[in-house]
Amino acid sequence: MLSWLSHSTGLPFLDARDDFDRARRAQFVAGALRRLAGSRGPGVPATPPDEVRQPAGVPRLAVLPLSRIVGTVEPSPHFDERLRPASGRLRTRWERVALAARRGVALPPITVRERPDGYYVLDGRHRVSVARATGQRDIDAWVTNG
Repeated sequence: MLSWLSHSTGLPFLDARDDFDRARRAQFVAGALRRLAGSRGPGVPATPPDEVRQPAGVPRLAVLPLSRIVGTVEPSPHFDERLRPASGRLRTRWERVALAARRGVALPPITVRERPDGYYVLDGRHRVSVARATGQRDIDAWVTNG
């Protein structure tokens, strides 16, 4: 059973909004703790070396543990290092993805690049963010090596 089920009101729209608010609070707290610890970095997702940004081989479909996703190919100031929403500007799209997930809509696989240190998201930051915030452990992905 997914942990987000324990936070269900029975109204998926309200639950998706609450999911976003919880994820934003978690990002805010993580940022405050990072500042208290003396780290001045913004906490943006890890950016891979330049060779990861280059085109790679033929993708394969796989189920990935979310814990192995370590960053994005193109970092965004709207997400922190754990792909939590770092901006309220994401709310509408993030909540649409969360609502679809709560309603059982099959979301398309994300696209990632595999590296020795983990996977870097090419497409699907919102889906990864929602999956992590709602307690999922894995996600469908198109994986390329490289």
